[in-house]
Amino acid sequence: MRFEAVAMAALLAFHGSAWAAEQEETFTIPEPGAPNVDGKKLSKLLDKSDPRAINNVGWLWARGEGGVKQDFKEALSWWTYAAKQGYTPSMNNIGLLYANGHGVDQSFEEAFKWWMRSAERNNAWAMNAVGDLYENGQGVPQNYELALTWYREAAKEGDGLAMWNIGHLSEKGWGTDRNYGEAARWYRQAAERGKALGMYSLGKLYQSGRVAGQPDAAEAYVWYSVAALRFTEEDATEAEDNRKLLQEVAATLSAEQRAAGDRKAQDLDRQFERARKLRPDGTEAST
Repeated sequence: MRFEAVAMAALLAFHGSAWAAEQEETFTIPEPGAPNVDGKKLSKLLDKSDPRAINNVGWLWARGEGGVKQDFKEALSWWTYAAKQGYTPSMNNIGLLYANGHGVDQSFEEAFKWWMRSAERNNAWAMNAVGDLYENGQGVPQNYELALTWYREAAKEGDGLAMWNIGHLSEKGWGTDRNYGEAARWYRQAAERGKALGMYSLGKLYQSGRVAGQPDAAEAYVWYSVAALRFTEEDATEAEDNRKLLQEVAATLSAEQRAAGDRKAQDLDRQFERARKLRPDGTEAST
């Protein structure tokens, strides 16, 4: 997880919708139509110190919306208030402020403290973020084993980015034995949560021959194709590499193979859209 991407998405995306399915990269913000963002109800909720409402006001300051000028320090004040009530989304947001140096001096040590508080309260986003800090040695000594431990905890809660991170460590052999089959399994799980990175990474494994023991351009084409349907602006670098690799493998396939690959990619995309909406227990999440 790159904090530059986190910062950009924090200012552009909605948590809980669209790629907030890829929610990991965003400030936690109100869902459209939720009672805690209804103008007529918000003030009453604030009077009751409702942490969701408090968090939402902080988001308005962070975004510079709702008639206020962007002010990260003001956002920090509101989020700190909600965090004191044990509200984990606000803890995550405070950690993002410190990780990016928004309204505060940049400090991965402080980001780690806030994300660890949230992770200890079973917040999957925070578990993955703690793992990321351990993987990269930011705010804490680099420790791949601890990174893997936290990624696994987040993955148990259904976090797709954590699933990709486990696959990545398995592919590299960091904190665990290198195992391409295990990497492919986790990339597939990330893909099923709607993660384009998982699809892209699977394509690379198939193209290199690390899944079946020999290169499989047709299967790589399928995964690059479905990834192309899912990448967003936050992943511009990977999206461009995916585009080039897709063109590369496409040039080696017949028109019939490409057509079959396109159909399979479309089918997978539909499957993943439904799987992305499932809770970790396999039940359908409300939309």
